[in-house]
Amino acid sequence: MGPSRHLSGVLLAVLLAATACGTPEPAAAPAPADGRCVTAYDANTDYFPVKQTLRHATNVTLAYARNYQVVTVKQPAPGARAETYVLVRCGTPAPELTGDLAGAITVETPIRSLFSAATTHLPFVTDLGVLDRLKGVASAAFITSAQVRERVTAGAVTEYASGQEIDTEKVIGAKPDVLMTGGTEDKAYGPLRQAGVKVVANAEWLESTALGRAEWIKVMAALTGTEKQAQTVFDKVEADYNALAAKVKGVTPVTILPGQMYQGQWSVSNGGSYVGRLIKDAGGTYAWADLPGPGSTTLDLEAVLAKAKDAQVWLATAPEWKTLTDVEKADARYAKFAAYESGQVWSSNKALGPEGGNDFFERGVGHPELILADLVAILHPDLAPGHQFTFYQKLTK
Repeated sequence: MGPSRHLSGVLLAVLLAATACGTPEPAAAPAPADGRCVTAYDANTDYFPVKQTLRHATNVTLAYARNYQVVTVKQPAPGARAETYVLVRCGTPAPELTGDLAGAITVETPIRSLFSAATTHLPFVTDLGVLDRLKGVASAAFITSAQVRERVTAGAVTEYASGQEIDTEKVIGAKPDVLMTGGTEDKAYGPLRQAGVKVVANAEWLESTALGRAEWIKVMAALTGTEKQAQTVFDKVEADYNALAAKVKGVTPVTILPGQMYQGQWSVSNGGSYVGRLIKDAGGTYAWADLPGPGSTTLDLEAVLAKAKDAQVWLATAPEWKTLTDVEKADARYAKFAAYESGQVWSSNKALGPEGGNDFFERGVGHPELILADLVAILHPDLAPGHQFTFYQKLTK
């Protein structure tokens, strides 16, 4: 497969011209709810009566022709070239893959079977009402959704990388319509592409805002033909998120210590990352809030102590921490932080799956309004009386 390129202004103009003024609007042909294919193709019919627009996601673009959509993922994996996918309404002809579409991957939609490489996709298929189309997951061990785990146990969903290595024969034998990546390139994807498996990148984790990550539900909707449902779901997520952010606007920011050490290093999200934006939107700030870019900075514990020893609240992501004693056992130097001394240590480990998966990393991607609600309640409890926490819990003494 040759490298794909972004849609040029010329291509976008061509696509949009099909529905522009100057000719009568063609009659819309609504996609059947059961995903049936078109049986009598009409070149003048618009087969996408519900058109999605992206308001926050910046790592993906979406454009429409009458019978197909063009999705371009700008960075499918860190450092990777853009990939373009032509999503053709089944029962209609695919366009010629020339010009800006050269090297694109053609996928018939709505897809009927999906293999998912990341748990972050699972809330999308659940919210869109297409969980029955999920046929494969990389590993069930990290899944927290009871609905998905039940389907794995029943044999309706298969594991294709339970040992952290993709079983290519299992994937090829299952013939999924799409295998959706988790935003990284696996060595097995090359052989799978050669075997005809449609590998589609989902790189929401490279977005710089939480709403941008959540908006990738619209990519799932484009694949599954559930655009109307996606619009309803995301509009509510966005409205709830913005209402919470507006509630804390103008408050005095609370200083935060984010994260903890892992294998001797402390990774701190840059201010330009979605984590940095979440903290800001919750009425918080932290020592590294001015660092640009969506990535993270790796430090040692002494460097963190030097800059954030006096932070008022510690927001950790340690699944094993339940008490302050657990914190000090992990490293005695943690007791030097002011938040430890005052007992203001919180961890996003309230909703863990039976095998250790964390719903904070699963459902939280599609529902950042729930994370923001927890953060507002932690940092500004007077603005959230009676809040019921979803992901965070305060560590006990």
